[in-house]
Amino acid sequence: MKKIKMLALASGLSLSLLGVQVSAHPMWMLPSEFNVSTEEGHWVTVDATASHGVFGFDKAIPVDQVAIFRPGGERQRMGSYFKGQRRSVFDFELTEQGTYKVELAMSPRYMTSYNIGGRDTQRRVMGNKVEVASQIPKEAREIQTTMMQNIAAFYVTQKAPTREVLELKGQGFELDAITHPSDLVVGEEAELRFLFNGAPVVGLHAEWVPGGTAFRSSRLQQDLTTDKDGRIRFTPEHSGPHLLSINMRQEGDGVLADQVAVNYLLSVEVAPQ
Repeated sequence: MKKIKMLALASGLSLSLLGVQVSAHPMWMLPSEFNVSTEEGHWVTVDATASHGVFGFDKAIPVDQVAIFRPGGERQRMGSYFKGQRRSVFDFELTEQGTYKVELAMSPRYMTSYNIGGRDTQRRVMGNKVEVASQIPKEAREIQTTMMQNIAAFYVTQKAPTREVLELKGQGFELDAITHPSDLVVGEEAELRFLFNGAPVVGLHAEWVPGGTAFRSSRLQQDLTTDKDGRIRFTPEHSGPHLLSINMRQEGDGVLADQVAVNYLLSVEVAPQ
C-alpha cells in the first residue's frame, strides 16, 4: 500500500515542481563550449529551457537563481541574459584557468496531499508539514508531505581540469564526480557517485542520453542504477553533448516533509577518442 501511494504521488509531483510556467518538463542548461583551450578570457553563452526532448527548446525558465562558481569556488556574476518564449540565454566569462561549475538549483517547494470523504478524494495544498497543519481537515487520511526540487548543472573547463568546485558539502543532493565531468571520452569507463545529505543513494535510476534525439529514430538511451555505494559506471559510446537525468525519491526528515523528490539533470560533453 505504501509503495502504491508513493507511485501515485510521484505521478502528480512533476506538475507542481516548477509551477505553471514550465509545467511537467524537465529543465536543463547547455553551454556553447564545455572545454576551452584558450589562455585568454573567453565568453560562454548558455541556453536554458524546460523540455522533454534532449537539448530541444520548449519553455523558457528563469535564470535569476543560476549560480556560477570560479575554479577556486568563488561566486561569479552572470553577464547578459534574456528570457524568450522557448528558451532563456545567459553569458558568463572565463577569466581564469580551471573548471567552472554552473548550477540552477530551484528553491525547494513543499506539497502536502491527503485523501478525504467517502470517495477517497485526493486533495493537495502547497506547504510543508508545519505550514499546512491547520489547513488539513481532522478527518483527512493518508497525509503525506513532499519536498520537491529541480537542479540543472554543467561544468566548463578552461585548459586543464581542476577539482575545487567538485568538493562535497554533505547537504542535499550532490554529485561526487569520481570521473571529472570534463574527462569523459568515448570508449573509456566513467564513474559517478550520488549522495543525499552525505549518504550514498542506493538503487537510484539514471538515464544517459546523447544529444540530437530529434534527428534519429532511437534515443540511444542507457539506463543505469546506482550500486550499494551510490555509484554508476558506464562507457560512453558517442561523442558530443549528453544529458544525464535522475529522479530521486527519498524519505524526508519527518519534520517538514515525509519524502524528498529531486530531479537532477547534468549536461556534459563526451570527447572522441
